Amino acid sequence: MPHGRKQTAFAALFGALLLSTPALAETLRIGAASSLRDVVVELAPRFEGAHAGARVVVSYGASSVLAAQFRAGAPLDLLLLADAQLARELSEAFVLDAPTPFAHNRLVIVARDADVVIETPAALRSDAIRRIAIPSPAVPVGRYAREWLTRRNLLDVLASRAVQTEHARATLLAVDNGHVDVAIVYETDARIARNAVVAYRIPDAEQPAITYVALRGSATQPLAEAWLDFLRTPATRKAFEGAGFETRSARETP
Repeated sequence: MPHGRKQTAFAALFGALLLSTPALAETLRIGAASSLRDVVVELAPRFEGAHAGARVVVSYGASSVLAAQFRAGAPLDLLLLADAQLARELSEAFVLDAPTPFAHNRLVIVARDADVVIETPAALRSDAIRRIAIPSPAVPVGRYAREWLTRRNLLDVLASRAVQTEHARATLLAVDNGHVDVAIVYETDARIARNAVVAYRIPDAEQPAITYVALRGSATQPLAEAWLDFLRTPATRKAFEGAGFETRSARETP
């Protein structure tokens, strides 16, 4: 074969190899509140399927821990936090775009024993309730729970019964596994309990304002903006609502 034809054939073969080789995946690194785990696990593959070459890597934990990791330099392109105030603080400290609200949640009290009936908050004083799982005040659900207990004049009374947990899901596990008698958890977490049952639904008028927000940690990662658009789609909102989150007013600035 003449030299020129060899070059042409080689170029064609090389081009064919390039076309048949998948593009290097672009990775979107997300830090998500532990209470979002189930719905994000469902959504991540959908996002990847809609964005050729995209790869979503998610770290779960308490919003306070994720924020601390980001402050320490963790390469997170996007934060999905259960704490709008914390997100605003990060936005101001790192000159980031304003947080984008996308969902809301509620608090409920769950009990390991279905026979435990809490007709009023005062029933938490009962001798039958010796251990109550609540995360530290640094964890959003821990702060929300303490806000509610304070308004009901119960925080100091129940302090000796509080069992501190790491994050929202750990709080649910504590009661699910029988390590505590009751726990104050997100309503969405109560829905996935294996053993625990809802013993008391906190009235709407007493609910803390629990808003989940997305915060771009990287201005140079286009997939982060794509995820924000993804959060606004009807299918994504339906997935959140199916998991028990409220989305109808989530477009309001937190």
